[in-house]
Amino acid sequence: MALKMTVAFSGNPRVQPLVDGRVKPENIDLEVVTVEGGMLFFRNLQHDEFDASEMSISETLLAKERGDGYRWDWSALPVFLSRGHFCLGVLVNTSSGIETLGDLKGKRIGVPDYDMTAALWMRCAMKDLYGIEASDNVWYNGRTKEFSHGGPLGLGEDPPPGVTHHWLEADQYLDQMLDRGELDAAVFPPGSGLAPGHTVSMDRYGGTPLTGNPRIRPLLDDGGRAVVGEFYRKTGAFMANHHVIVQNRILKDNPWAAMALFKAFQESKEMAYQDARRQRSTYLYFEGSDEQNHAAIFGEDPYPLGLKAMRPTVERAMQGSLEQGLIRKPMRPEDIYHSSTLDT
Repeated sequence: MALKMTVAFSGNPRVQPLVDGRVKPENIDLEVVTVEGGMLFFRNLQHDEFDASEMSISETLLAKERGDGYRWDWSALPVFLSRGHFCLGVLVNTSSGIETLGDLKGKRIGVPDYDMTAALWMRCAMKDLYGIEASDNVWYNGRTKEFSHGGPLGLGEDPPPGVTHHWLEADQYLDQMLDRGELDAAVFPPGSGLAPGHTVSMDRYGGTPLTGNPRIRPLLDDGGRAVVGEFYRKTGAFMANHHVIVQNRILKDNPWAAMALFKAFQESKEMAYQDARRQRSTYLYFEGSDEQNHAAIFGEDPYPLGLKAMRPTVERAMQGSLEQGLIRKPMRPEDIYHSSTLDT
């Protein structure tokens, strides 16, 4: 009899063949739930309700260190579903004197959640490229404690040591603070255009125009593309944002399921690539050079799975988490990824 599992993902094209049933893991029947990423991770931390799920890498490390042996008892799979580049879409106040990423040292910076993986990678890039430590800046958490991922993880009671970190209240908004010059820089999650005055959702928006505003401009004209490339060339690390977690209660009785799921994710990604190539050919008149430019930096596969390709990425994320006051003890990939997947 096939193992039945409820799994949850954000709207990710690389898992769509799994969602629509074109790819099926061997001996596993999947019930797939789709949840927006920020809320999905909050539900994982608050309710721990899915058999397997897409999950923030940074918050997996924190959950591993801060878990009690019952809650957040997960093993990760080296299936890397997204990149953290959006945190390089930094907006700055035009009176802040910030011209380059290196000018962020000593500045007041707002991010949706200090502990989110995209913010972790932003700070890794600041350190590795410009020598800026997390403790050199003052950080503002755009999500309130009630809706922050850091809330269930205990960052309110046990904050990152040596780092100045403020939580916004329900009547404070990153966009308004940036516009007034109370912040020097801020990063907003995708889809920030919520109704002005939203105070009960996870990511809140105060209604300030973020484009065409003389007081606010993008820091990086290319959205961070050059920084991402430079960071990869220097460190060998992709800015991988999410991986997959599986409940150990499932894997204890079915250890084979880890590799069955890993192989299904690999097949799903490859099928999604084929879908993308077919779709691209239907609307492109002339072949562009974006794919070639991308491959010249990162190689032919922009989303490699497995630890052989991604070990430098995972190790840099773990070291960055330690440097930035999130986890308190060093970790290795072997500490979080299921033993059967370590040779992938």
